[in-house]
Amino acid sequence: MVILKPICSLFVLFCLSFSSWANEVKVTYWDELVPSMELIEDPFQKLDRNQMFDMATIARFKEAQAEDGFVASDKARQEIVDVTERLKKQDVDVEALFVARAQIMKQREALGSKPNAEVVGSKHRIPGYITPIEMDGTKVTKFFLVPSAGACIHTPPPPANQLVLIDFPEGIELVSLMTPVWVEGQLTGHQSKENVNYSDGAANVQSVYAMKADGIEQYQP
Repeated sequence: MVILKPICSLFVLFCLSFSSWANEVKVTYWDELVPSMELIEDPFQKLDRNQMFDMATIARFKEAQAEDGFVASDKARQEIVDVTERLKKQDVDVEALFVARAQIMKQREALGSKPNAEVVGSKHRIPGYITPIEMDGTKVTKFFLVPSAGACIHTPPPPANQLVLIDFPEGIELVSLMTPVWVEGQLTGHQSKENVNYSDGAANVQSVYAMKADGIEQYQP
């Protein structure tokens, strides 16, 4: 029995250490909040500068055609015919490029508007900056955690999956919008829209993540 005591002690220490490791909160950075997606190859990258200019000319004409009351002149129509023919002679499929353009735009929108299912439902420790939504005296109780200082206030809001709506009823003293923090808690996929005051007005800002914070502290690398 004397021999077994050290073994039992080691086993207990191992279990405690394993439990501590298992409960350790994962440090998560903003690029990990973007869902993984196989990107469509961008065919525009194969065009030279002149071909890109011609494609932009056609794109502007198509956009103008979509406007109410637009009437194209004969000269403008002929220019588009000539540009299209020139591209065709260079083996550039104009219509196929516009189809690819629409798909790429749709994919980029999805990349910015959907949560990453791989990070939802588990605890994370995320660095960022505070954009206040609700205050209790001098304490912030509800805010957007954002990747850059002043986002949503001095600059347009980031994509919806680059904001996390944080609920922290006990509140945290707001030192400065430029002061980074660590926020820790369970990340959930939750679509929300909150009113944020800009430097020159206010706007509804959307997020696809939410977290009821377990703790917040000033950022230390």
